[in-house]
Amino acid sequence: MPYRIITTEEYDEWLAGETMKSRFQIAKRLEKIETKGHFGITKDLGDDVYELKWAIGLRVYYAYIPEAQILLLLGGNKNGQNKDITQAKKILREYVENEA
Repeated sequence: MPYRIITTEEYDEWLAGETMKSRFQIAKRLEKIETKGHFGITKDLGDDVYELKWAIGLRVYYAYIPEAQILLLLGGNKNGQNKDITQAKKILREYVENEA
């Protein structure tokens, strides 16, 4: 099942700071999600937040939202994972509050 991907401001800011190689890898993965519904390696982090994982340590945090959409919350790497997960959950809570 294909998905529509939307992003948060925090995600966009993080992505802008990534290398061209990382942005390309992320774009390829997101294209598979959008066109085929294939997520690859993921992990449920609780509180409706999930992560896309890459073997190189790259992480992208996301949430499912109504009507087959994926909201990209934030990105990071394995080293700052705990802080990033906490921030991603906060971003999702604020998003849900603003949409209600």
